Amino acid sequence: MGWLIYNHTPPCIRDEIARLCGGEDEERRSYPVLISRKGSVWYAAVRSEPKTAGRREDGLCPYGDYVTDATGGYVFAAIFLTSTKGGGWGYKSMAETAGPTDAAAHAPEKLLSLLSETVNDHATDWRQRCRDHAAREKRPLKPGDVIRFAEPLRFSDGTEGCTFRVKKERFAGANRATTFFTCIETGKDCRISRVMARDWTRI
Repeated sequence: MGWLIYNHTPPCIRDEIARLCGGEDEERRSYPVLISRKGSVWYAAVRSEPKTAGRREDGLCPYGDYVTDATGGYVFAAIFLTSTKGGGWGYKSMAETAGPTDAAAHAPEKLLSLLSETVNDHATDWRQRCRDHAAREKRPLKPGDVIRFAEPLRFSDGTEGCTFRVKKERFAGANRATTFFTCIETGKDCRISRVMARDWTRI
């Protein structure tokens, strides 16, 4: 599915995401169990269940991607990329079985724990990437630590580096201390965006 753009921003985006997750047809109904947000990406654990309770003989959902419970119901992850521009609002939705990119793989563990067992490789991979990202973001990082990135970082002046020392300093006029890094290879101080989400190890 592509982007759907509104000419206005919903009064409550969470409520709009909840509305988009709900629905029913002649055979099934769906509704959100938990909704979470990371930046401009929204994640929802959505329950789908048959109107007439009963599990299929193979124990899977109608699409064959999830193991259902005794009622024939299951919970899957829905992902909504969102954007706000010029007073409007838009979203692009997808299921975890579509294999969302790393930028859309930051669902929290409490949401992942609600999802039904899946036999879909894309969904399995996405869930693991979410857990990997969560583990990276929990790593402690303190002044004096030396970290090495899996791949060199290239800066605007053309220099590159893999190994950096963590520094923290409160500059004049600032309300709080700023974290920055000294590149071991070049000796230059720098800032590193999204450092906790990147692939590095402490040495």
